[in-house]
Amino acid sequence: MRLYADLHICPSLDDAANACSMADVLVGLEIAVVGLDVPPDRLTPTPPAMNSFKDAGLDVAKRLNLRPRSREELLTSLRRFRTKYEIIAVNCSAQSVSRVAVRDRRVDIVQFPKEGPGSSFRRNLASTCRAALEFNMSELTQGIRSEPRLSRLRREIEIAAEASTSVVGSSNASNPFELRAPRDVAAVLHTLGLSLEAALEGVSEIPLAIVKQNRLRTEEPQLEEGVRIVRRPTRDE
Repeated sequence: MRLYADLHICPSLDDAANACSMADVLVGLEIAVVGLDVPPDRLTPTPPAMNSFKDAGLDVAKRLNLRPRSREELLTSLRRFRTKYEIIAVNCSAQSVSRVAVRDRRVDIVQFPKEGPGSSFRRNLASTCRAALEFNMSELTQGIRSEPRLSRLRREIEIAAEASTSVVGSSNASNPFELRAPRDVAAVLHTLGLSLEAALEGVSEIPLAIVKQNRLRTEEPQLEEGVRIVRRPTRDE
């Protein structure tokens, strides 16, 4: 059976009632793993919203959204916070940030703002991209100029598909009404040009792999990229 994930949930961390309502909807949508937006200053103690999700049986991964203004600011943040989070996403609003974010293996997800020049996912970035390109469903409902936004999304998905860049679909929901069923998210990605299988993987296998790999990396930080422990020897061996 396919497991689903939504790696971008951003409710108020102190509103337990809202979190409980969201958790009920998430469970009903058969979403198993959620990425909860938690700023560094809220890592401890555990926020009430995180406890509400966990109490509902959801697997909660801590997510950090970085919005660096320069290459140096991005690298500093990655050094400080990589080991504290299961998901690190970078908002690529500047070309100097984009060029580093797509290549740095410490970055899991890249996002490109849908306004302003110099912040689009281009072919020269796709050719070196190691992170997953994230599309939030909220991008389709915010603002009034929908057609230019849809055209840009189609173009970026086409570029990602040509370069075999992983694509992740998320909700960016802050309340129960903004949540979306994973198959609905996949249907939107498919409509915008992603193959059906890649669209389904973008709400299941790919986001789940991001969380799993980073948890392994946290447990075994000394291992090189691509290396993992399959079995430890027993005392008799």
